Amino acid sequence: MTTAPFLSSFLRPNPRNVESLQAAWARKLELGYTTRTEPVDEPEGCTRTRCAGVHQGYPGSEHRWALHCLLCNVDIEVFYSHMRERTGKNPAPPRRHKGCKFSGPSRAQARAARYAELGLALPAWDADALAHAA
Repeated sequence: MTTAPFLSSFLRPNPRNVESLQAAWARKLELGYTTRTEPVDEPEGCTRTRCAGVHQGYPGSEHRWALHCLLCNVDIEVFYSHMRERTGKNPAPPRRHKGCKFSGPSRAQARAARYAELGLALPAWDADALAHAA
């Protein structure tokens, strides 16, 4: 399992991509995600706006990232744009991946317990889980 942040093979290590990588990697860890233990073949022919495939390293906000959810123990393919906090007219905190059995307010107590079991800090923005933390 790779723990150091790294970019997908098609992203250049320019200042913007490196800065975005740091933010995305921190959010990935907050959500209890890790890189997959099995390598994923990087798709060929990706551009900034088009790609059909999933990436092992941070691929930018609009491409699928191959991760593993430590909470529910499944491999996922998630867009970083879906992991970010939404601001503006309809603000919303970050959200877990689709189908996660620890997602949502009704599962906050189970989520808090799972974070504790894994030795992970609850994210400050997860008010529902924080209310159930021991």
